[in-house]
Amino acid sequence: MKRKLLVIVLFLMFCIHSIYAELGIIVKPSPSWGSVSHTDVQILCENIVSHFEEHLRPENEINDKVNVSRTYIGHNFATLDPDPAVKYQIKMHLIRDMKIRADDFYYFALPFAHEFCHILHNFEITAVNNPNLWFQEGISTLGGVWALRAMAKTWRKDSPFGTYVEMDGGIAYFGKNFDHYADAYLKVFPEYQYEGTGAEWLEEFEKIARSDSPHGSTQFSVNAAQLTFKFLPIFEANPEAWNAVRKMPATKGMMSEYMQDWHDAVDPQDKQYVEAMAEVMGITFTSPVASDIDIDADVNNDGYVDLYDCLIVRSGMQNAVSYDTDVNNDGITNEIDLLIVKAIAMEAIAAAAPRKRKVNITTLGAIKTDGQ
Repeated sequence: MKRKLLVIVLFLMFCIHSIYAELGIIVKPSPSWGSVSHTDVQILCENIVSHFEEHLRPENEINDKVNVSRTYIGHNFATLDPDPAVKYQIKMHLIRDMKIRADDFYYFALPFAHEFCHILHNFEITAVNNPNLWFQEGISTLGGVWALRAMAKTWRKDSPFGTYVEMDGGIAYFGKNFDHYADAYLKVFPEYQYEGTGAEWLEEFEKIARSDSPHGSTQFSVNAAQLTFKFLPIFEANPEAWNAVRKMPATKGMMSEYMQDWHDAVDPQDKQYVEAMAEVMGITFTSPVASDIDIDADVNNDGYVDLYDCLIVRSGMQNAVSYDTDVNNDGITNEIDLLIVKAIAMEAIAAAAPRKRKVNITTLGAIKTDGQ
């Protein structure tokens, strides 16, 4: 009986975790949403987020609640929510008639996806007094355009609101409008265009962007999207690269240092995407100096470096264990030993996984969408 009760308790605990351990969008009723109901706004937000979430590995998923509401201060923003039950809030300052209608969902999608990307890269840690806030803003603007392009494809085939909406003067096709709006940013609006290379952009604007960053995202005198839009082909061909965005660092040095730290922080299977972005900016990474110490990460000597070795090292950080957990032989078992074992284990997992396509770097002009 006791064993049966234990099984029931564990099952209930698992169910409770399954219910709450997921991203939740909360949109409250308000007349400020215009002719679209708050339920439709919530469906729209969830659909936008789903285009990112489907590419995130379980360890990179966002398992928090997000309040979405209107603001009238003149710009959109993501911030921590004062409600202890909800971690984030996204405030939307809508354009045009200050409300949204079914025929202009695309005017809502890009800025909402931008703010969601700030949550993706843990803005509450990475953006605090950081002179590289400009780069995070650029990645978020890239995310907005990426979302529009992704939605253009899926909404042609399966939209929560159908494929078109009737409006004054005709019919608006969602997918076509998403593409049209994205293309305006990529090809029409001059403030988003830069003909030079990523390296040339950095040389010309990085110091200016760094000086603007501590003052807040509404006061930038240069447009970081001119640089980060050059990364769009990487994310279009390899949407799993959003996993790397979850590991953007809080580094405050120049981009050469920032990208090196980002490369060091991501999982082995995501390093290729950071390398591809660095290549666009003309940044090369330094290889770690080979150590004279022979690292043996197979702590339990079972012939594999895996999760069990990580668990043993973690235990050895606090308790006496029968294994040699000082893998770098510096006289102490600490987080460095754990990181070494984890890195080697992840490389082994990546090597054993089915071979994925390598990152595809192309040009904006070569990107094709369905129906074009």
